[in-house]
Amino acid sequence: MKRPLIGINCRYQSDARYPVRDQIGVYTPYYQALLAAGALPVVIPSMEDCSTLGEYLDRLDGFLFTGGRDVPPQAYGQSKHPQTEECDPRRFACDRLLAELVRERAIPVLAICLGMQLLNVAYGGTLIQHLETGILHTAIDGGNDALHSIVVEEDSLLHHVLGSSGLEVNSAHHQAVDRLAPGLRVLATAPDGTVEAVQKTDRRFFLGVQWHPERIFERTEQRGIFEAFVKACHTGS
Repeated sequence: MKRPLIGINCRYQSDARYPVRDQIGVYTPYYQALLAAGALPVVIPSMEDCSTLGEYLDRLDGFLFTGGRDVPPQAYGQSKHPQTEECDPRRFACDRLLAELVRERAIPVLAICLGMQLLNVAYGGTLIQHLETGILHTAIDGGNDALHSIVVEEDSLLHHVLGSSGLEVNSAHHQAVDRLAPGLRVLATAPDGTVEAVQKTDRRFFLGVQWHPERIFERTEQRGIFEAFVKACHTGS
């Protein structure tokens, strides 16, 4: 059986002094997790050419939206919070196009951290720009992810994948879903009510998670997320 081809969106790092040195990139745990789960990852370059992005997607069996800096708040009608750190506008422009294009195609999708927030905004939802609760969601000293528990909705895609209604996840974000976009369903929450996972209800596998399963891939349940995603990419959404 051929390994499914899965696209990954990327970061954009600009060099104001020497634009020819602008770079795109992906943190290694994303493609390492996909390779380990049996897929062939392909990094999709940042661009605003809808036709070219569509051609890429027509050749893919699935798509992974990665984490990163914050969605520009003007995209969901808000002024910028002092703690908001916007992603590069070229990345956001490309990501928003990709979000629309995957909605039109019957391919499985996995969205992680910013990726989940992006899809919520692109489909009509809003975000909490800065979380201030009793739970630590941001990275701790030294850059290590925080850890906290979540509660998973029973009889949901995520419950089926994880085989559990509760588990510990890592966390490295300061924003979260506020108003849920139409067509999305909440699958998991943290004890403080923060949305931790969503699914697009008209698709078999269109999952967003707020944590970073690729960073704790050694945990069986987190590895299972990628394995279930790759399995869905073999058969379509």
